[in-house]
Amino acid sequence: MAYSVYDGYNNQFAGYPLQHSLSHGAPAYGVHPTEFGYQDPIYAGAYGEAYPQTAYPIYTPQRTVSQFGRAYDDLDLRDPYYADRSYGQLRRRRSSMSRSVSRMGRPALDGYRRMSSTVIKFKRKGGFRSGITLGEAMSDAHLTNNYDYSVYDLNADARGRINLKVKWPGYNSMTYELPVDTYDGRVELQTVARRIARACVHFLQGPCMVEYTPDYVASLVLAAYSRLNFKPPGGQFTILAGFVLRTAERFQVISFGTGSKCLPATRLPREGDALHDSHAEVLARRGAIRWLLEEIGRACSSDESRFGSYWLTRHENGIFALREDARLDMYISTVPCGDASTRYLASFQEAEMAALKDSAERHDLPPNATSRGRDNYSLYGVMRTKPGRADSPPTMSMSCSDKIAAWNTLGIQGALASRMLRPIYISRVIIGEVPRGMRDIVTADCARALYVRLCHIDGLVAPYKLHCPLIEFTSIPFVHSRYASGTPATSGCNDSLCWISGSPRESEALINGYRRGVSPKHRQDPKFRPILSKLSLYGLYVTITKQIGMSHPPHRTYYRSKREALDYQSAKAALRGTGGPFEGWVVSGKEWESFDDDGAIGLL
Repeated sequence: MAYSVYDGYNNQFAGYPLQHSLSHGAPAYGVHPTEFGYQDPIYAGAYGEAYPQTAYPIYTPQRTVSQFGRAYDDLDLRDPYYADRSYGQLRRRRSSMSRSVSRMGRPALDGYRRMSSTVIKFKRKGGFRSGITLGEAMSDAHLTNNYDYSVYDLNADARGRINLKVKWPGYNSMTYELPVDTYDGRVELQTVARRIARACVHFLQGPCMVEYTPDYVASLVLAAYSRLNFKPPGGQFTILAGFVLRTAERFQVISFGTGSKCLPATRLPREGDALHDSHAEVLARRGAIRWLLEEIGRACSSDESRFGSYWLTRHENGIFALREDARLDMYISTVPCGDASTRYLASFQEAEMAALKDSAERHDLPPNATSRGRDNYSLYGVMRTKPGRADSPPTMSMSCSDKIAAWNTLGIQGALASRMLRPIYISRVIIGEVPRGMRDIVTADCARALYVRLCHIDGLVAPYKLHCPLIEFTSIPFVHSRYASGTPATSGCNDSLCWISGSPRESEALINGYRRGVSPKHRQDPKFRPILSKLSLYGLYVTITKQIGMSHPPHRTYYRSKREALDYQSAKAALRGTGGPFEGWVVSGKEWESFDDDGAIGLL
C-alpha cells in the first residue's frame, strides 16, 4: 500500500508527522535515532554510516533539515522553492550541476499500468560520480536540463503520480506515491528530486528503520517517564516498569508505573477503591489492562461498520486479540523482587551480614509453600510475599517474580478482560541496573523464577499456555534508581506514579494505595478514585461490555464477574490449584472483592 505523500504517516502514534523536520524537537513518546546525529553512542546518525550501507550511502547534510523547508509541504506558498516567484509562474533555472536520473525512452501507457522500474541513488558525499546528494536535493539544488523530462519519461500513471519504493538492506521497504508537477507537459525535475529526497528522509525517520534493541525499548519508557514532573525526595529511590507494543512499522508505550510499596493486610479496603500492591511492575500491568479496555472502546466507537484499531483485531466470535505481528515488551529498571533477585541482592550485602544469614537457623518449607519476604533467602524457586524486610507488616501481595510468572501462563489481561480478549503474553523482559559481570547469573535466576519452575504445569487448555519470554538487559540508567547518584539511596519512595497512554486521565500519583492529595473524606467520591484500583477497572469493564454488546447483569459483584471467566479460571486452577506449581499462592479472597461497579458491597 502506498503512503500518501501528504498525510500517509500522520496516523502514527509516535515518530514524526510528515511536516516535522529533524531539528524541531523529539517525537511524542521517545527520542528517535535521527535526533542524535553522530554523537550519541547508542544510535546511528541521521543518515549515518552506522546503518547498513547501500551502494551509495547517504550522508548527513551540513545544514539541518529544517533549513530545507517543511518535509512534505510542497504546495505551500512559503516553500523556499517559490520564494522568488509567484506560484504557478515557472522560471527556467540553470546550473552546472549534473542531473541524477538517466533519461529514459518514452513508453506507451494506458490507464494505471506501470512500466519497468528505475533505480534512483543519491551520490555519496564527496564522491566523484555525477548526481546530487540527499542534502542538495532537500535544499532545492539547481539542476541542468530541469525541464527535459515528461511524465512519460518518469512512468507516471494517468493521475500524474509515480510510485517510489525506498529500500534499505535489513529493514522493511516503504512505498510512497508522489505527484509530478508539469508545465506545458514538461516535468520540473528539481521538484521531483526534492520530493524523492523528502520521502527518503521520512523513511529514515520512520520506525521501519528502528531496531528494537533493549536499549531502544528502555529509552522509550524512560523518555515517557521524563515528560512527567515526578521526582522522589532526596535520598530516596523508586523503580520504573513499563509496557511497549511494537510491530515492524510502529511502536507505542502503553503504560508505565513507579513504586516499591504495598498495603499491609490489615489496611485492605473492602470497597476496592485502593491499590493493594503499588510496585512498579504491578502498576504497569494494571495500566496495560486499562489501556487494552480503553482501546477496545475507542476502536468500537470509531465506526460502527468496522473495527478501528491498529493493535487489536476482532475475531468472528466477537473476541478481540493482539494482532499477530505485534509484540509486547516489558521494561523494568531493576531485577524484579522475589525469586529472580535472590542472588542479585545477595551480591550487594556486606560479608558480615551474608555470614550472619548463612548461620541462621533454616526452616524447611513444605512443598509449594510461600515464604515471607526474604526468609529462607538461600532457597531458590520458592514463592515469596512482599515486602522483603522482616520488620515490615505482613501483606497479602505476592512478589513481582511470582506475578510475572503467573502472567506468563495466564496472560497480562487478567480475568475480567479475558472475557473479551485472548491471552496477551510478554515477548521480552528487559531489565536495567545489572552489571555485565552478573548478567549470566541474573539471566539464569530470572529464567528459573519467571517460567522454568512452571514447566511441569498440567491442565492448561488453549489458548492458555506457558510462555517463555526472552530475558535481556539494558545499560541505560534510570535517573531515580537506587544507585543513580553513586551513593546508594537509603529508602524507597513512598509515592508511586502511574501513566496510561491516551487515557482521559493519563497519569496520577499515589500514596498508600490512594490518590495523593485526596483527603480521607473524599476517597469514596468516584472522581477521586485511583484509575488503577479494582473498582475503577471494574467500572470501565462494565462500560465496555455494554458498548460491545456483552451481557452484564446489574449489581453483579467484582468477584462474581471474575469467576464467570471460565476458561481463565480453569487455567488459574491449573496454576494455583491443588497440585499446581503455585499451589500455596496467597489470595485476598472474596471478602475484599464483593463490591459492584458503584462500590456498594453486594452478594451477587
